[in-house]
Amino acid sequence: MAALFFIYTWFRDDAENVARLLFADPSLLVAAAFSHIAYFVVTVLAWCAILHLGSELRISFGEGLSQILLVNFGKYIPGKIWGIAARGTRLKALGYSFQEITRASYFEQMLLLLTGFWLAFLSAFIVFGQSLYLGLLLVASILLILMKLGGAIIEWLVGIIPSTEPVLRFIDVKLDAARFTALTCGYLLLWLFLSASFTLVSIAILPIEVTVHTIAVFVLSLTTGYLAGFVAVFAPGGIGVREGVGASILTTLVPLQDAVMLMLLFRIWVVLWELIAGGSLIIRRRNEVADSHVD
Repeated sequence: MAALFFIYTWFRDDAENVARLLFADPSLLVAAAFSHIAYFVVTVLAWCAILHLGSELRISFGEGLSQILLVNFGKYIPGKIWGIAARGTRLKALGYSFQEITRASYFEQMLLLLTGFWLAFLSAFIVFGQSLYLGLLLVASILLILMKLGGAIIEWLVGIIPSTEPVLRFIDVKLDAARFTALTCGYLLLWLFLSASFTLVSIAILPIEVTVHTIAVFVLSLTTGYLAGFVAVFAPGGIGVREGVGASILTTLVPLQDAVMLMLLFRIWVVLWELIAGGSLIIRRRNEVADSHVD
């Protein structure tokens, strides 16, 4: 509601802003839509791949999408864990054990965070050119490697402190280097597709020259905004935090008012696509139920 109110006043106080939206480049908006669809596809495939690690059970793409949407909508409930809890309940009903659900959720969240930080530090280095961000990029890379070696590290810790075994076994995900690399690339790709969607929506509305520096600013704004909103447990869905952090970075390209507007518009864009995806699933399942009754 706050986002809608800000955008309303932004348009009300300046007719030029209305013209910007009305005359947004449709080809760029279409490209943004395809980027967002690709983001959904990669996100679901990555989650399904993680869920299949160490389990013989399989879920369909539609079921995977519904679980991703459960988590996304659940973030808007204070506490942020309710979406993951709802997904866990759904997985338990499908036959997954508590240990399998815990491992998959832990691995997903850690890989999402680490790849997000990796991409954010890379973008920050491109934007600011400071060696500090190159060092942080190296740290993020090392953490990803340690995550791959998690099984060996857990074995070492259990050998030193045997009492930790019941807890550590819950997060022990064993997979080879090729599968880990594929999953890491998949999560980097979903961040890039989401960033591309944000960039395309923004340049469709505002006349911003597209350069390597500009693209890096948009990627940095998107990733840091999302990561800040992710860790801000007090803010449902990262509302306010995501927009504030992202807008502060965008001010290197546009005035603050425009930066906040772009972040809020993209929030609405994301929610609309989530509603569209959720609506399509509901319609599909209703059709399946209707077909089954006919048969």
